[in-house]
Amino acid sequence: MTGTVVKGIGGFYFVYDGNEVVMGKARGNLKRNKELIYVGDTVDFDIDENDKDGECVIHRVIERRNYLTRPPVSNLDILVVVFSLVSPDVNFPVVDKLIAGCELAGIRPVICISKTDLVTEKDAAEAAGIYSSIYPVVCINGLTGGGTEHLRELIKGKNVALAGPSGVGKSTITNLLHAGEKGIEEAEEKLLKAATGRISNKTGRGRHTTRHVEIFPLSDGTMLYDTPGFTSLDMPVIEPIAVRELFPEFRGLTGDCRYSDCMHINEPDCAVKEALSRGEISRTRYDSYLTMTEEVKKWQR
Repeated sequence: MTGTVVKGIGGFYFVYDGNEVVMGKARGNLKRNKELIYVGDTVDFDIDENDKDGECVIHRVIERRNYLTRPPVSNLDILVVVFSLVSPDVNFPVVDKLIAGCELAGIRPVICISKTDLVTEKDAAEAAGIYSSIYPVVCINGLTGGGTEHLRELIKGKNVALAGPSGVGKSTITNLLHAGEKGIEEAEEKLLKAATGRISNKTGRGRHTTRHVEIFPLSDGTMLYDTPGFTSLDMPVIEPIAVRELFPEFRGLTGDCRYSDCMHINEPDCAVKEALSRGEISRTRYDSYLTMTEEVKKWQR
């Protein structure tokens, strides 16, 4: 049988087969090879007929499309990058670094501006305009829930996580997406609670652990990753010139620069800088690019 790992705790894994969640452990060969199992992994498993609780044994992890080490998740289709304009104020370099991490990992970013009830429509529209020609953008009103259905349509049927700085309202948005999912949520909670109870009985662990990454299947086929504290992505060591490839709005212009290895900073006849001067590229995005390039240069020293 094949399923998705929706939670891991204390050496036990919870696998969702599309109908129910079963608890199990990794087969010995996976342990011997020190093969990690991430939440989001698609795995082959069998029910252990000798186990009275009907637990399963995972014997293979199917090749991942992508993975992140912090948080340890795999096979994400979409990362919803959440930021607010106030409470807290937006930090565009942090937001754009998250987006760049998506580009590197092959994950599709969706930009979500939260707490629009605290700002004017003009301010929200200006912030959305920075990204709307590059990525899907949705604005969420934290009081009314306005914009939630738009977000739901953008992520429907996909493997999705929310990320962004602390305090921007990720939990509120997660709760809005869960609205109307009570039946599924209660069923999942019941199964996971019962399984966690069995862990406690067997190992003495599991009842009072810190929150882990967990996936909640929604009724429309969306797999919603609950990732507490997901505020950044680890950036691998890359060459400074590779940073320009993480900005989609630059890619179509690079061939028009005088130099093929143009860094879009000090070179003459740079198509990106010309587009910037015409207002065709966002100043905040360009400033984030400069910040990221300097960071990468420091890593190399």
